[in-house]
Amino acid sequence: MSSKLVISPWSRLIDTSKVMSIAVGSNGAAWSAPVYYLFDEKKFYFFSNPCARHIKLSKKGLAAASIFRDDADMKNLAGIQMSGILLKSPLNARSVWVAKRYCAHFKISENVMDILSFFASKFHASLYCFEPEMVYYMDNSKGFGSREKVAL
Repeated sequence: MSSKLVISPWSRLIDTSKVMSIAVGSNGAAWSAPVYYLFDEKKFYFFSNPCARHIKLSKKGLAAASIFRDDADMKNLAGIQMSGILLKSPLNARSVWVAKRYCAHFKISENVMDILSFFASKFHASLYCFEPEMVYYMDNSKGFGSREKVAL
């Protein structure tokens, strides 16, 4: 008897999507921005300009994020809603490893030794991490607004 690995619909959505929307707010201002992400060890990594509004407004680290499957039929809408913290990744070996995986994932084919410096100089971007603390998977095929709490 063979055993098949069952992949949850929310895990499949994370693995097949590329863009996540980050939402932040501070001092009466709010902003949302789409970012390309790499999911690794229960965290979402992305590059962003340190002067971007979604980074500046997240100084206290609080953020929300969503990933969703777009569909013309409302009954097929499914997505992940998260709240957590947004942090700049430290300059360490782990961040370099994540940055190299990010480049491979998005087919950024620059072959440089210091990938973090490359992103800083070419794109004016640093590596950031969204670490979810609360995660819900919503799926309208189970009923409008149906959602369940999940653990990444």
